[in-house]
Amino acid sequence: MKTLVFLLSAAALVAAPVAAADGFFGPAAQLGDGIVSPDGTTRYVAAPSGANTTLLAIQIKTGVVLNEQQLVGAYGIPVLGASLVSDGLSYDGRTLVLGDTQQLGHSHFLVYDTRGFRQKNAIVLKGTFGFDALSPDSSRLYLIQRPNALDYQHYVVRAYDLQTNKLLPGRIADRTQRSWVMQGTAMTRTTSPDGRWVYTLYANPGGTPFVHALDTVRGVAHCVGIPATQSEQNGLYNVVLTLHGQRLAVHWRSGRSWQNIDLRNWRVSPAGGSSGFPWLWLGVGLGLAAALLLLIRRISLPKGTRLARAA
Repeated sequence: MKTLVFLLSAAALVAAPVAAADGFFGPAAQLGDGIVSPDGTTRYVAAPSGANTTLLAIQIKTGVVLNEQQLVGAYGIPVLGASLVSDGLSYDGRTLVLGDTQQLGHSHFLVYDTRGFRQKNAIVLKGTFGFDALSPDSSRLYLIQRPNALDYQHYVVRAYDLQTNKLLPGRIADRTQRSWVMQGTAMTRTTSPDGRWVYTLYANPGGTPFVHALDTVRGVAHCVGIPATQSEQNGLYNVVLTLHGQRLAVHWRSGRSWQNIDLRNWRVSPAGGSSGFPWLWLGVGLGLAAALLLLIRRISLPKGTRLARAA
């Protein structure tokens, strides 16, 4: 059985993730690449099994199916917007959230312990919700709620208490920018080493792209607008977020730098230049060297000697 399941899952890994109708990407994907554990040893894949789902844990090094679980209904690994970046694992790799692939008036989520595929929670919410993040201790689940199921751009962030199994009232928003309207499509993200902060870059056609910084412990957020030309916004699928201590670098996949965010005060500044050869500093250095040589030459000439001027 496990050999057969592995063959099916291996074929699934080369298939494209599921996309919803009307041009919108679904909140969760079956098949595809699944999601890899933080230690890089295990891949989790949701494979279709008729109208139901088979959840697989596959050892990456050997391809052996370590565990499998049959789920009633169509569930998948959560994905982020048009980027289809997989998510749903806690930072310690012990909790996995699955979302339903067909949201028909209600949204369903399953929460599993990855060590034995033991189901910890089953969540049903009226409306259209998608996975956003997990707190480091997996006690709180953050969800993206779309007030209008047909409007993929506008959303609010909500918190769900996994200990009491309740959707918490209110929304998670930037209290310093009450007029900020949450709209856009998630393109990429990165998470702090302790799993507390989740930084997501959103494209915002017709507006300003921004980084949504979510503190999953305190349940607060900051929205940081990123100055961008239209061509830069069109190319956000080629942007990567990288943490360097208290600085979040927003740069291109090629390595070319773009913008920096100071996480201490949320100020944005141009990164200035690329990460390639430092031509500017080379020019400054050559200029200083030439000035120094000229000074040395003047000092070393006999008194009364004049330097010849160029014709």
